[in-house]
Amino acid sequence: MEFDFWMLFAGIGIFLFGIFLMEESLKAISGRAFKDFIRRYTSNRYKALGTGTLATAVLQSSSAVILMVLAFVGAGIMQLSSAFGVILGANLGTTFTSWIVASLGFKVDIESLSLPFIGIGGMGLIFLGRASKAANYSKLMVGFGFLFLGLSYMKTSVDQLTESFDLSTIDDYPLVVFVLIGFIITAIMQSSSASMAIILTALFGEVIDFYTASALVIGANLGTTVTAILGSLGGIIVKKQVATVHVVFNFVTAIVAFILIKPLNYLVLELFALKNDPVIALALFHTIFKVLGIIIFLPFTNKFADFIERLIKDEKVHQTRFIHKTSTEVAEASLAAIHKETAYLIHLVMLHNLKEIQIKPSLVFNSSYLSSLQNTKKDKNLYLKIKNIQSEVFVFTAQIKSSDLSERENLQLNQYLHSIRYAAASAKSIKDISHEFSFLKESKTAYINKEIERTQKFMIKSYTVLHALIRNESPEENFAKIIKYNSTISKRDQNSVIKLSDVIKEKQLSQEDVSSLISFSRNFNLANRQLNLSVKDFTLNTEQTNILEAIENVEIDHF
Repeated sequence: MEFDFWMLFAGIGIFLFGIFLMEESLKAISGRAFKDFIRRYTSNRYKALGTGTLATAVLQSSSAVILMVLAFVGAGIMQLSSAFGVILGANLGTTFTSWIVASLGFKVDIESLSLPFIGIGGMGLIFLGRASKAANYSKLMVGFGFLFLGLSYMKTSVDQLTESFDLSTIDDYPLVVFVLIGFIITAIMQSSSASMAIILTALFGEVIDFYTASALVIGANLGTTVTAILGSLGGIIVKKQVATVHVVFNFVTAIVAFILIKPLNYLVLELFALKNDPVIALALFHTIFKVLGIIIFLPFTNKFADFIERLIKDEKVHQTRFIHKTSTEVAEASLAAIHKETAYLIHLVMLHNLKEIQIKPSLVFNSSYLSSLQNTKKDKNLYLKIKNIQSEVFVFTAQIKSSDLSERENLQLNQYLHSIRYAAASAKSIKDISHEFSFLKESKTAYINKEIERTQKFMIKSYTVLHALIRNESPEENFAKIIKYNSTISKRDQNSVIKLSDVIKEKQLSQEDVSSLISFSRNFNLANRQLNLSVKDFTLNTEQTNILEAIENVEIDHF
């Protein structure tokens, strides 16, 4: 029987398409459940390892899991050391496909197994619609069926090849050649699952022996690093750090597996007595050397992550603190990054305003928090930095797919954008009166000197309150405090207007002083209101914001 290359080629294509359908449907079915799972259960290296293994085994995609990890690290809600643990688990989770193929693909009539899945799943896609949850289950069935149909085509074509192929023709090649072949196959196809299916099929059809197959598997494992490297090119710094972790782990694991290839072969074939079941033996070999790599790296995840962070630094100076490290491909992580960036921007505005009114920031912020405001001491133009961050956040937000967020999350995102606009407006209002403040500060008039002192004291007190509100994560507590704070601001505004009117009537000030004081007072009060609105939109949920706006019924100038 003549070897049919196109049957093998079609089998690989159908197998890959099946993997793709399974991955897409499983991601849709799991929704944000796995994203929340990955976010929450990574507090230590062992949890991170288990999380990465389970998520990859279920989602059938280590790349999808690593993408989530990248986004969460960039958003500052996961440490690189935890991400390392998840990556180790994801590498182990990829062996799950090998076990499925080895245990089912060569034990039953795989074409008969695949056809019912394709038939039922295909009918479900047609009659249940493409957007429903049932349709995703149908797509999963089709993907599962295609996976085994592709494997059937590969198996049939390799059976044909066996009749005309002489195994002795490759016996003289050193094992490292087959490691290289496995690497090239995986690098080209960008799928270790497809490589494993081809290797298992060739082993089952006796085209290659077990030692050759195990060398090919080592090469295939190393070939997955190409995807990580390509994905990190031109990407954010966190992507490069995670890609480096992935490459180093796979490279070291491949070297160890190659050095121990004979003992490991003896272990699975003789001690586990799998000489008569080579496909299961190869799946076990694949799992064992992955576990070996985990045993080597797991105790050193924290130290290794620190080393990678020192080795690969972002040389570019960024105005933002979080969003430039976060990919918009995972919307939930993007929202978390914007949340942190908004808090950072508000604090920069507070710092800017304090400096413009000649107040020491240490009277509001403690020294450790001041030092955490990234390079602010070196920023010659803090207002320009605030404007640049505002622009970058709006550009970043435009890249997030609103369909990937829930309705509540979209509302929250809009609140963050409003918060950023109000904060930037507050900085502008203070900037516009800085020259008037300097003029008033030089005044010899007692009333103006007292007013300047009262203004500075009020600013210290109010900013201390706002700083505490931003750091408090309880919307219920913040709601009550903001209502009280709003009342304080309103009373102060009214009192300052009354006092100024009395002073003007008594003609205690010059016309120039009056003009500067009115302008300063108006813009200072406006800046306070704008900053208060910014903190309100940042700290409260949508329902509380609507209630507060109804209570206040306050109009504020928009810019």
